[in-house]
Amino acid sequence: MKLTFSKLIFAACLPALSLADTISVQTPMTNPSIGDTFTVDINATGITDLYAFQFDLTFDPTLLSAVSVTEGGFLPSGGTTFFIPGTVDNVGGDVAATADSLIGNISGVTGAGILAEIQFTALAPGMSTLSFANEILLDSSLNDITANTTFQNGSLTINGTTAAVPEPKTFPLLCLGLLALIVIQRRKRGAGFYC
Repeated sequence: MKLTFSKLIFAACLPALSLADTISVQTPMTNPSIGDTFTVDINATGITDLYAFQFDLTFDPTLLSAVSVTEGGFLPSGGTTFFIPGTVDNVGGDVAATADSLIGNISGVTGAGILAEIQFTALAPGMSTLSFANEILLDSSLNDITANTTFQNGSLTINGTTAAVPEPKTFPLLCLGLLALIVIQRRKRGAGFYC
């Protein structure tokens, strides 16, 4: 009975341990502050025979502004590509129709790597989700492999730190005040002397 239970637990954990086809949002290791520009990677892991892809990425436009989209190195590792960075909409909060495809009668790429890099600027403090939509993945036979892939959304916290205004030191301020009093007193004496 104990051996059977152990096998059952192992079998239940096995899918989680295997490298499934995954496309994920990889945010920076440290949270950006207001005004920082940073890159979010769209990563592929455990992918087999990827020939072409397309996706949208949504974000909170009150917290983030998308700056640019560039091609990652994963698909070009298999040959010549045709990359479309997509359309940035910083009012609606998405980067739509980012796409890439290998060209020619060749096999797709297998393994792991970066599909695209999206550069953002942090606008305000808070947490923004970064979510996939309209995903399409094709293999080298142009079969849709999207259903076999897990898409992992991400989130990003923007620090609300702002530059602190330094307070003047008490002693220099006191000295400045005393100096002003001395100058005023001398002028009063001098003004009375000349009258």
